[in-house]
Parts: sequence; structure tokens; C-alpha cells
Amino acid sequence: MSDPHDPAAAPAPQGGALLSIRGLRVAFSGVEVLHGVDIDLKRGEILALIGESGSGKSVLARSVMGLAGSRSTTTGSIRFEGRELAGAPEEALHALRGAEVSMIVQDAMAALNPMRTIGEQLMETIVYRHPDYRNRASEGVLFEKKAELTKLAVEFLRQVGITAPEKRILSYPHQLSGGMRQRVLIALALVGAPKLLLADEPTTALDVVVQREILSLLRDLVRARGMSMLLVTHDLHLARDVADRVSVMYAGSLLEDGPCAKVIPNPAHPYTEGLLNAMPDMESPRGSLKPIEGEVPAPSELGAGCPFASRCVLAAPECRRTMPPMHDVDPGWRSRCLLAHTRSADLEKLEEIAAAAPEALGSVKIEAEIDRRGFGGVQRSEFPVIVDARIKKHCYYARRGFFGRRTPWNVLEDVDLQINRGEVLGLVGESGCGKSTLARLMLGLTRPTDGSVRFRNAEYPEPRTVEWRAQRAAAQMIYQDPFSCFDERMTVLDQVAEPLEIHEGLSHREACRRALEVLRAVGLPEHHAGKLPGVMSGGQLQRAAIARAVALRPALLVCDEPVASLDVSIQAQVLALLNRLKATTHMSMLFVSHNLNVVRYLCDRAAVMYLGRIVETGPVDEVFHHPKHPYTRLLLASTPGAADQVIRFYPKGVMPSPMDRPAGCVFANRCPVAAERCRRDVPELEPVADGHACACFVKHSFLTDEAPAPTHAEER
Repeated sequence: MSDPHDPAAAPAPQGGALLSIRGLRVAFSGVEVLHGVDIDLKRGEILALIGESGSGKSVLARSVMGLAGSRSTTTGSIRFEGRELAGAPEEALHALRGAEVSMIVQDAMAALNPMRTIGEQLMETIVYRHPDYRNRASEGVLFEKKAELTKLAVEFLRQVGITAPEKRILSYPHQLSGGMRQRVLIALALVGAPKLLLADEPTTALDVVVQREILSLLRDLVRARGMSMLLVTHDLHLARDVADRVSVMYAGSLLEDGPCAKVIPNPAHPYTEGLLNAMPDMESPRGSLKPIEGEVPAPSELGAGCPFASRCVLAAPECRRTMPPMHDVDPGWRSRCLLAHTRSADLEKLEEIAAAAPEALGSVKIEAEIDRRGFGGVQRSEFPVIVDARIKKHCYYARRGFFGRRTPWNVLEDVDLQINRGEVLGLVGESGCGKSTLARLMLGLTRPTDGSVRFRNAEYPEPRTVEWRAQRAAAQMIYQDPFSCFDERMTVLDQVAEPLEIHEGLSHREACRRALEVLRAVGLPEHHAGKLPGVMSGGQLQRAAIARAVALRPALLVCDEPVASLDVSIQAQVLALLNRLKATTHMSMLFVSHNLNVVRYLCDRAAVMYLGRIVETGPVDEVFHHPKHPYTRLLLASTPGAADQVIRFYPKGVMPSPMDRPAGCVFANRCPVAAERCRRDVPELEPVADGHACACFVKHSFLTDEAPAPTHAEER
């Protein structure tokens, strides 16, 4: 008699859903994190699973493959092609993984074996998961069929768009870029010819250009192979670009489910609406971001009602008493809330009240709090230019061979950039282009190889000298990862107070008092001040990092990707806080990011960097709405939610290594209008309008959405 849990036992149903989840509940140590989730995924469909961290998205995706964890308890039904996977034996699930259902995880570096080449990992996966080999898989096949396996491995790398795959199979993971590593993970997931692909935040850590390429590749592969895909993400704009349908999760419950074309333009649940309002874009008025106040409640703190009631401006008393059922909004579109559409006028009225008198809704007016607490005044400066960087070149060094001589290579070239008093300058570009290096130079942490960086009209002192340490209070930094920049052994309050003791000579008691005022002003509740960093969320810790940086009233604040690793709602809260600090303290900021929507929301001017060179600068709206450089145009088209027609004109390619810098224009190998002159000469950064400069011989003359790109550009 056949085992009903065996994935091979039950025949696949004809038509209908490929994956059907009913009443799925998952608990860890008795605490339930998924509460009766129902989801259907049709054949050939892409479903985006949306929600903040802690919503249960990854737990749901991993539960499909039986990978929720050894301490988890799963109840409900997970049917794949009519076969029940919930409670299936481990042997049956093992046969399913990588063959019929594959998964792409977020961190490619952690998923790949650093001790083995890409080719070795691909060939091993082919032997154990490829349809032609898995039924006779053994260690001996790896040696007997090595030539065949190598050929197949190269072909899989070629399918996912990796250039020179014959060479890449000999590379180790650390020798590949983040985008290439993510492509390798996709190749590994495709080896078994799966029918279902689970993609858990596959592009979160990638630049916008690489992100667009990876998502387009996934979408095309799913369509071409007739697969289905469950895409886990927190970005609704990204979901709209890729998915057919969207399911919105919050605190382990499904709140809304329907077609992307209907849900995203006109969401039926306040939480979906809140996620959309919390995401900056290129069209909305600057400064119009509306963060969702509060955080996702812990699973152990949920009540009987709607889990979003504590953060919802439309919540009625019955919302807090009982969980509303899913209602049909339209055919194929369901929502747990009936108030979002019927009470839209009430919502607009509440927004008007909030804008006129935030205290009426119980919120803290942070601008007044900042001024009242006394750190609203920035360190006064009589200099119109706070920092002036004129860097001919900045070098790093590499040693070739065990006994080889150290060889310099330029990470920055011909950078001429200034930040004015009270100005926020956005520095955008792909990873590896030199943004963080330039930020460290403008902060005075290192000195340029050839050139100068002047802070308030004086050269930065030699690092680590007495004069340099005395100047540290005036130039502060907010780092990308708040967890790695705090001492796990000290409370947050002590770490915010410590710079005040060192630079202002305050007693520990007085420094703690001032630190507590600053923490309150940035929106961190007082009861969090005595906590250790390890027990705080990313959003809470990033607020603490901002408090520590601004407590000294710096003249220059450098923000190095401060919201890249945060959820949409937490990102919106941090951006709104930075925007208020900008308005009330008038401090100068350098904001480093690859997210152009975020840069447009916060910054006054933008500088676009590629391979260590500034290729375009100007007022942020001028640069983003009237770009002149082909690279700026590519960045804008690659931003989630943007029209991407222009991308088809660009040849495939990657940013060259700074160690092998091209002779002419650094962008020539990826530019659709590059001429022979571009490969020979380096274009200078020249004015094209008032305050707008571009380093391009063509300056956007031929690059339009309507006409195809020419095969060559006219030379000047």
C-alpha cells in the first residue's frame, strides 16, 4: 500500500493550483508565528509575499520544503500537485527538495561553500538533482562523467547570464561579485528542473541595476520553463514589476490577497496602504513620506483582534476584539478589512489633523522636542563650504604573487566635490564604485593618495593625532549595519553618553541625562535606553546610532547606506527622522546610497559615481528628472517601479574591476551610445545647465525611450 505522504505516491491534479496551503499554523516552543494562513499558487504564476520582518513570510516559504526548523510544530495542509507535504516523512521531502521545489536564499555568500569552486558545487548538485543523473547518483559519477558535468555546469551558468562561464567555474565564491553569486544560486536552483521556485528576498542586498537584472532573469526563466514562483519581499514596487499576484502578511496572518494590477493601485487593507505610503518614489512630492508608526508586535503579545489594530488609524473597537474574516473585494481579490474603502474620507480627515496638530493623535512633534531639548543647534560654522574634496587619485594596493611587490590601483580618480553648509548631498552608484571610500575621505578618517580634503576651510589633520581627535566631534558617521557598530557589552544609553563624556568633558551622570534626552528626541522610548544592543530591533538600533551621531551637534553627518537593511516601514521612520533633523539642525550631510528613491526624498543635490569617477552632479530633481549621463539613465530605469523600456538598449556587462581600469570612459563597455573616442579619451565633468554637470561626450543626445539606440555616437 502506498504512503499518502510520499510525494511520488499521489498523481498530479489536472489544472488548478500547483501549491495549495490551508489553515497553516507554525509554532516555535509553543509560541505560534503563523495563524491559519490560506494561499494558492497557480501553475505558471508568480506570487509575491509582502510584509515586514517578523510577519512570517520566510517561515511560510521554508515550511513548504519542511525546513521551518527542528523546534517547529506545523499543523494544517500544504498540498503540492495534490500531494500532502505537511507531516510528510523526511525521506520524501528530501527527494522533493532541489528536484521539484527549489529555493533561492537572500545571502548568497553564506549559502555557497567558500572552500569549493563554483564548478565543483554545480557539478555535485547536477549529479544529485538533475533529472538525467539523480536516479543513479553516486560519488563515482562525479569522476566518470566529469567532462559531461563540466559542460552542463557551463551551460547552466550561461543560462543565468554569467559572462565567460568557462572561467567562472574555476572561481571561488569570494572571487565573484554579489550579483554573480546570486546568479550562481539561481543556476543551482534550476538544476533539478523544478516546478516551484521559492525566492526568499533574493535581491535585498544588491544594487538597483543588478537587482533589476536578477529579477528580469527570474521572471523570464519562470515564464520560459513553465514554473511557478513564490517571491518573498518587502517591496511593493518590486512586486509590481515581477509578480502576477500579491499576498500581504502581517504578524503571521494574511491580510490581503489579489492581483497586483488591482491591489497596488487601490489597496483594500490599511496595512497595504501604509506600506505604499512608506515607500519613497520619483513622482510623489519630496518630504511626503508617511511612516507606519510602531512596530510589528511579537507573536507572544498578539491579542484576539486584528494584529494591525494597534497601528491602524481606522481601527474600531470591534477590530481589537475579534479577527475579521477574509472578505471578497472583487473576483480573486480578498481583504480582512472592510473599512479601508468605505472610510477613505475619514482617513483623509485624520491625515489633515495629523499634519496640522500631530499631538492630537498622541504623536510626538520631534521638531519641537529637538529644539526644547537643546541639541537642535548645530556646531556653528562661518564657512559656506563645510567640506571640499579635490582628489586627483586615491590608491589601494595589491600584492601579486607570494613574494610580489605591492602594486597600486586607483579606487578614486579626479573627484572634485563640495558640500555646502546645511546641504544634503546624495552619493549614488553601484557597490564597488568607491562611494564608501570617498565618504571616509570626506570624513577625514584617511587621507587621499594625491589631493586634499578641506573641512571648514582647513586641511584635515593627520589621522590619529591629537588635533585630529579634537576635530572628531564636528564630523560624525552613521553606518549601514547598526548591529556591528555597537558594543554588545554596554547599554545603548552608555554608548550614546560616551562621546559626550569624551568630547564635551561631561560627567557620566550629566552625559547620561543628555543622552536620554537625545534618545527621546529621535523617537526611541525611554525603556529601551537601558537595553543591550543584542535585544533590540534593527530600526530601534538605527535610531540609537543616529542619536549617538547627532548628540555632539556635528557640522557634517555622513550616512553610509543607513536604511539599506531596514524594512519599508522602519526605513520610512528613519528617513522621516533624518529629514526632520535636516530641517531643524541645518547640519550638512553626505548620504551614501544606491536607492535613488531614498536619495530624492532626502537630498538637495546628487552626485552619481561609477568606477571611482563622478559622472554627473546637480540638483536632485534636475539629475533624476532630466538625466544627461547614460549611466544615470540606467540607474533610474532600474529603480523598482520605474519604466524600464530604455534598459533594452544597454549591452549586457558589469562594472570593470578598479584593478583593470579601462583607458577611456569608465562606462564605455556598458554604454549603448559609446563611440571610439569614448574608449580612448576620458570625458571631463562639464556644466550642461545651472548647477548641473555631466562627464559624457554625448550627454544623452541619442538616448530616448522612443527611438532605438544608435550603433555609434557622433564624435565631437
